[in-house]
Amino acid sequence: MSSMQKGEVWVNEQSIGRYWVSFLTSKGNPSQTLYHVPRSFLNPTGNLLVVLEELNGDPLQISLNTISLVNVNSPFSYHHLPQ
Repeated sequence: MSSMQKGEVWVNEQSIGRYWVSFLTSKGNPSQTLYHVPRSFLNPTGNLLVVLEELNGDPLQISLNTISLVNVNSPFSYHHLPQ
């Protein structure tokens, strides 16, 4: 989303958040350019990405990347769940 400026993004009618790349790191880069799309938001086919750009971003530069996690070993405890 680094080519965009300010707006909000939805996947299949579910908001994945707002973006505003004017918030820059100390190196002058946007503070966030990657956004997580929960698997539960996705359909097997025919997914719809809607981007509302409020300023003058370039939506032709947006890219979608996928990753696959085969096995994640992480300690889990019910004591750490929010109450």
